[in-house]
Amino acid sequence: MIWATLTGIPLGLLAAAGGEGGPFDAGEMILHHVANGAAWVEGAWWSPSKAVLIMAVAALLVFLGVRRALAGYDDNGVPRTRWAQMLDPFVEHFYRDVAMAYAGPKWAKRVAPLLLTFFFFILTNNLLGMVPWADFFNLVRGVAVPSGSEPGAFKTFVLDGAATATGNFNVTVALAVVTFFAIIVFGVKKHGLVGHFAHLAPKGVVWPVRWFLLLPIETLSMFVKPFALTMRLAANMTAGHMAILAIISIIFLLNSVLVGIPVVGLALGVSLLEIIVCFVQAYVFALLSGVFIGMAIESHH
Repeated sequence: MIWATLTGIPLGLLAAAGGEGGPFDAGEMILHHVANGAAWVEGAWWSPSKAVLIMAVAALLVFLGVRRALAGYDDNGVPRTRWAQMLDPFVEHFYRDVAMAYAGPKWAKRVAPLLLTFFFFILTNNLLGMVPWADFFNLVRGVAVPSGSEPGAFKTFVLDGAATATGNFNVTVALAVVTFFAIIVFGVKKHGLVGHFAHLAPKGVVWPVRWFLLLPIETLSMFVKPFALTMRLAANMTAGHMAILAIISIIFLLNSVLVGIPVVGLALGVSLLEIIVCFVQAYVFALLSGVFIGMAIESHH
């Protein structure tokens, strides 16, 4: 259970993936884990999926964490508590090295809060995807619920494994759309509506190049930027879980316990690597958002 403790992917779920005595289907198991989970109430459009539940928990944790950090600053803005001191380097970095560097001193205080929200929210979602809450609930159910009883919708929603919200393309698209509109809003505030879109066809070049080459390229880049953010985050967070599931599936595909020790060791190493990826991908998304917004604000350069 060491690997399950670090990955949140219950071993019992893999063992049962083949159904009642049927063959183990690794592809189905992988798709089941990384796809958008079933709703709590089947067939109800309003019922939350696993991704929605995880995002709600992440938003609450970020809110409480930031409130606790703010309470740890003194009147001079110096962090005094350990929690505030732990978060302060992130705040300082995104304000000074990202927002200030790319958006300029005048706009840094407006851009930095958005970038920090991106970073902490995405990081929390990434790390929650590594928490083995499905194993915990399965353990509790095995002790508290009589054998053979059916948990109904609760089993489908909770007991079938963990989920990483940022591995869901619906989630990453929503985050990228926020960046897309933030680029437009900050650009329009700085240069005006006409001025912001005027850089799509910059002056100073011959008109055939301006209108037939630069304008199509710059227009396309408006949509390529959020698309790149969407694909990068979702693909990286999904790939790690798929790799772990594929590695663990070897035990059941070969139907041998002997391969369990090296396979679990390899899965453990990938899981530790996934923790690093959680931080890196949250940082990259926030950093690139800051770069794109800064390009809109300083588009005249």
